Amino acid sequence: MFILLTHFGFSQKPKAYFESDSLSIGKPIAFSLTFLHSGKTDLLFPDSTSNFKPFELVDIDYFPTKTQGGRSLDSVVYKLITFKVDTSYSLSLPVQSIRSKTKIFSNIATVKLKSSLDSQDFKNPIIKKSTGYFDVPLDFNFPKFLYYVVVLLISVGLFWALFGKIIYRSILVWRFNQKQQKFATAYKKLSKTPKNFKNIENGLVLWKNHLEWLLKKPYSTMTTSEITKTLENERLDEALKEFDQAIYGGILSDHIPFAFNILFDFAANTFKNQRKIYKEELKSGRG
Repeated sequence: MFILLTHFGFSQKPKAYFESDSLSIGKPIAFSLTFLHSGKTDLLFPDSTSNFKPFELVDIDYFPTKTQGGRSLDSVVYKLITFKVDTSYSLSLPVQSIRSKTKIFSNIATVKLKSSLDSQDFKNPIIKKSTGYFDVPLDFNFPKFLYYVVVLLISVGLFWALFGKIIYRSILVWRFNQKQQKFATAYKKLSKTPKNFKNIENGLVLWKNHLEWLLKKPYSTMTTSEITKTLENERLDEALKEFDQAIYGGILSDHIPFAFNILFDFAANTFKNQRKIYKEELKSGRG
């Protein structure tokens, strides 16, 4: 729409000028449009629907009509902005008579671009190195951190509810296997030198303690005859007697290496059986 002013017809051109001789890209600049006339015609000044290219309209300031000696002065200041890069910018705006629809344009106002670059920079562009560095501190996003913590806790809770028992049973079985592995490593190390009295004694003690853990009976305090009555294994009885002869009688038989193997095989088979029982107990909730 246009501004309605009550004045005369066109006796001269409207005057237009920029209120600064230079502008910066993206910063508003004031553009004044004035018209001196006899004051007998209704006039329209450009408004927000008008074409201000190469500028964009930001705001309009209207000023009251000033009349003196039969002549009237109307003026409007437009705040304009541009983002187009050029060396200079020109603009001419019209004032229109409402009755006759006649338009009369102002003079062409020109403004130059205020640039921080020298004209030589455009002709011979050189990339300048920037070695300036400064550290930008990062703000700690506590709400986001709390959100991730809550999501993690819920995820862990759901995972444990679904797979917790399976994982727990697997850990217990793994620990069960590790005890057997630890026994096997130590026992085999002793059996490498079977005719050493100290190794024979330590091997028997180690075997009894391991068997006590597997079968949950006090084998570490039992004699050979008590163990053979409990386990009822003829080959085991012969092997234990070989150990007794060496430990208590000081007699090293050539059958000592075989006696070591018999005790180890018995412990290994006992472990396999007990592991099956242990797994069943864990599944049933008794382990």
